[in-house]
Amino acid sequence: MQLLKSLFCLQGFDNRIRFFSICSAIYIIFIMLASAFTDKLIVSVVICALFSVALGLTTLRRLQDAKLNKSWLFASSLSFALTALIIIFSQQHSSYYLLVIPALCSAALLTYPSKQSAKKNNYTLGYIGPVDMSEYQEVAHQGKSAKFRIEPSIAGESTINLDLQQQGAQQAYAVGNSQQTSPLDSNQADIGELIRLKLLGNKKAQLAIIAIVILTLAAILTPWLLASFSGNDSGEVEMSTPPQMTTSTSANSTIVREHPLVMPDNFSLYLSQHQGVVINWQADEVSSDVLWSQFSAQGDESCQQISFDKGKPIRTLSVNVERKDAANTDYFASFSPLDSQALIQALAFRGKFSLCGYDFSLKGSQSALGKNENYAHWVNY
Repeated sequence: MQLLKSLFCLQGFDNRIRFFSICSAIYIIFIMLASAFTDKLIVSVVICALFSVALGLTTLRRLQDAKLNKSWLFASSLSFALTALIIIFSQQHSSYYLLVIPALCSAALLTYPSKQSAKKNNYTLGYIGPVDMSEYQEVAHQGKSAKFRIEPSIAGESTINLDLQQQGAQQAYAVGNSQQTSPLDSNQADIGELIRLKLLGNKKAQLAIIAIVILTLAAILTPWLLASFSGNDSGEVEMSTPPQMTTSTSANSTIVREHPLVMPDNFSLYLSQHQGVVINWQADEVSSDVLWSQFSAQGDESCQQISFDKGKPIRTLSVNVERKDAANTDYFASFSPLDSQALIQALAFRGKFSLCGYDFSLKGSQSALGKNENYAHWVNY
């Protein structure tokens, strides 16, 4: 319990090792939990808030330990919070690489030495502060004292005295040796500071780091932005389709459905000969053969578009009904080839969708799409 309290302490000090350990644990556990709770937005946001607070507090204690300006606090904690929210809402695997930005901000704090050198021996698990950590210090002392346990001997008291004299000599030697090697230790403690000073004095290294960060951001955000706006672009193209094109009935009679893929929640995917996506599911019997047609703008309005729990909806070209027998009625929702990339991406990374008044879960859809070579090339991680 005391260890947990020390993680949320405002007035303590964290040395380099403790700060590095806490930051590493936060990043690793966040990645694991964010991947596990992809479909649970509220849980993911709570995790983000909790980890952002923990990271901010350890950053504050590290700043106090190194006697740095508190404005550094916003560089690591806020960048982590913003990055975590982007990961949660975008649901893109490639967005996890954005964690490099707050990680670099945290790594910069590791280059500053501790200014609590006078209290070096008072650190307990890398921490000094109002939280009582003596129980962990006692365990450490017990472990050390066990190494110097005096075994019984035949020589009796004289042998014990000799052992005590040897221990005293060893301690005196250790003190002298530590005084001699203190410059070396101080140099080792300042290795991080030397690295920082070298980077600050090397403009080429700074430009290289900035270029790497910018290229990483561009590589991650460009596909995401293109996928987000593809729905609008395809909608404009579809609205400009000349009215003299074939009707929905004749257009769908020419569609050849290929490459069937059964999805986890009782629906299937097909590809047309033009690489347009077709979603198929069994539903209730209806009298009409065409539930919706974009070419005539007539039919069931709930079939006009497919809606996801996140992101923008995508319009359907048509929704047709085919009857195998009295007990089996299939719906086939056809989409424009212009929307294939955005639609497959949404099917892979969203939690659920609704179409024609029916709701479908997308749990396990990413795995199903990724294993099929006809659809996997549209899935961007």
